[in-house]
Amino acid sequence: MIHRTDKILIGKDISRDAQVVAGAGIKTLVASSSIADGELVVLDKYKKVLAAGATIADSDTIYICQGTSETFDFTNEAGTTTTTNRKVIFSDPIQGQHVRTYSAVPYTVKAEETATIDITGMVPVVGTEYIVRIIYKDIKEHPGQFTQTYRYISTTATLDTFGAAIAAKINAHSGRRVNATYTSGTDALLLTAREISECCTALTDIDEFSMVEFEVFFNYADANGNWQSWVMTDDTITYTGPTYGNGNWEQIRDMEKRMLGYVGPLNRTHFPVLEPTMRTVVDSTYHQIIIEHDVEYRAPNNQGYELTPVTTVIACVVPSSGTQLASLLMQLNTWMNSTPKAFESLTFAV
Repeated sequence: MIHRTDKILIGKDISRDAQVVAGAGIKTLVASSSIADGELVVLDKYKKVLAAGATIADSDTIYICQGTSETFDFTNEAGTTTTTNRKVIFSDPIQGQHVRTYSAVPYTVKAEETATIDITGMVPVVGTEYIVRIIYKDIKEHPGQFTQTYRYISTTATLDTFGAAIAAKINAHSGRRVNATYTSGTDALLLTAREISECCTALTDIDEFSMVEFEVFFNYADANGNWQSWVMTDDTITYTGPTYGNGNWEQIRDMEKRMLGYVGPLNRTHFPVLEPTMRTVVDSTYHQIIIEHDVEYRAPNNQGYELTPVTTVIACVVPSSGTQLASLLMQLNTWMNSTPKAFESLTFAV
């Protein structure tokens, strides 16, 4: 049988082009780039623009179409040339009777892990060595094996001066994976994980998106040189996060890369990697519509048609001025309401 395949279509924060109207055929959409780069449109079984309010009775199958940034010129047999025709991407056919789920994944902002250390009541001892040891747990192959240790010999008994010195010691390390902040008068040292540049810089990053996860320990060296804890109470350290969120551009990029194998590029070790232009936009944020459905295909055993599970992901930029997401939902919601499973309409807070 055919294994599960996934496809992703990625839209931009734009409004629907004036020529993308109900009933317009794919020839009209493509010609002279009528469909814009990053424009998402629902088409009927004849690949004509589905009217808002259309149901499964009007078309038992739909396609999601996305305009890309690539264009081409075309000359037909009669010698007529059309220029700047837009290349488009189609989803697999979405047959109403075979739709399993229709769900929304709203954008959720990511947040780095923090550790707030309450050192109220601590009395630093001049000449004593204090140690901040951070154990990182985000290296999945060996969690807890990578550490960074910061040592500071106190020159003061004043807590605010001591806290500021510890923060400065950590921040002076160019290879640190956390930033330290000490707020005078609050007796609180805040450690905030830094963004991992290897996976959060560009579309060409090799590493997949991940976030720093850590645990922190505070010690001092006693008269015998042994480490002792100077954490005051069990609730001295308060951790939050990390929150990976949903629809951040790094996550959409990774999803797009994983799905490239379904459309041709399989060799991920050949450099430069030969692959289509990435459609994810750096620093954009995305709402996602997830459609899980089955697709019919002719079985290789020549015994008729069988079904294979497919996931179609529609990632649309969280709108600031464009109306594309609203236009898309006007087409999809009514049609999905009319399918045998009568899915509820999707909405997104903007």
